[in-house]
Amino acid sequence: MFANCRKFALAPAGAAITFTANGLADNTSTKVGNASVSAGKKLLCQSRVSFATNVAKPMETRTSTTKTKPFSVLEWYEKHLESNPIRTKMITGSFLWGLGDLVAQVVPPLAAAFSSDEEEKPSKSMTLADYDFARTGRAVFFGFAIHAPASHVHFNFLESLTVRAGVTGLGIPVFKAFMEQFVYWSWFSNTLYHGAMGAMQFQGPTEIYNRIADVLWETQKAQWVFWIPIQLLNFKFVPVRHQLNVVLVTSVVWTALLSAWYPPAKEE
Repeated sequence: MFANCRKFALAPAGAAITFTANGLADNTSTKVGNASVSAGKKLLCQSRVSFATNVAKPMETRTSTTKTKPFSVLEWYEKHLESNPIRTKMITGSFLWGLGDLVAQVVPPLAAAFSSDEEEKPSKSMTLADYDFARTGRAVFFGFAIHAPASHVHFNFLESLTVRAGVTGLGIPVFKAFMEQFVYWSWFSNTLYHGAMGAMQFQGPTEIYNRIADVLWETQKAQWVFWIPIQLLNFKFVPVRHQLNVVLVTSVVWTALLSAWYPPAKEE
């Protein structure tokens, strides 16, 4: 069948082809009717040859294009961050704030246990019964319901403020860091942290005010030392939509420091 197709393909252009019992035979007449029939049979032969070629291809070459793209956690997270930015940041914030408090509760006793100073060593090893789950729960709630939504608004507002101010180039990270650390955000966020922790411990307004007044200035000084270098790099190299993620990851250390420096008041 395919030999006849090849023979047909070599026929002169415009020549009419007739079929005999022995196969294809050339006929050099140029009758219009025979030419139309020839064209149809030529198309049929070409279709058969194409089909045979496709069948002969190795299976792996025909199925290679159907391979699925490997799963990427970063692409998955980016997709959710684009479609639901606040909810994604709330979930991320709750996890990382909880992790920070866990580090603050577990690491210091472990470090003291391995200390060479006998006076610093605890009288007994930390057990699961010693872990303050309510404290971690407060950190998780703060990261989820308070810090992440407020920070989302802050970073977008700071970006719009920078654009309206016409700041460009290297002035952008400097302007953002100055506005964030000295003008409004650090004062607000630290007050919010201490106030929320006091409220979740059912402290009254006077107790909460006194707590903030006692620790805010020291917290601010620690914040400037810790956060200004980080935020200069963050504002310079990281897109706005990911700047909070940098803060949340770094906050594992910052939360651990806050939890260690200002632990919840012990219940009498």
